[in-house]
Amino acid sequence: MLGRKGQDSVRITWESVLEAAPEILVLACCGYPVKRTLRDLPILQARAGWRDLLAVRSQQVYVVDGIAHFSRPGPRLVDSLEILAEILYPTIFGRPHFDDGSVVSWTG
Repeated sequence: MLGRKGQDSVRITWESVLEAAPEILVLACCGYPVKRTLRDLPILQARAGWRDLLAVRSQQVYVVDGIAHFSRPGPRLVDSLEILAEILYPTIFGRPHFDDGSVVSWTG
């Protein structure tokens, strides 16, 4: 909903996130592993409207390893697609199973 097909990613405003009212949030911070993103998560939690997001209320917030799976092209692209498929369609693909710590379901 917030992406632009065929174009580079861009920074979006917090207001745009609130307006999109996401049912699922996948936090894949560019260049950051899960631990670093989790350390920065309080920045999002402090934003007005965070607790009102459906994704937060329904515990559908996932932190993924941006540096390993989402910031670089290459063979890990398949892993990235598997991660997203498991998050978006758990009844078809199962829950995220990456036991290496590259996916965390945040239930805050």
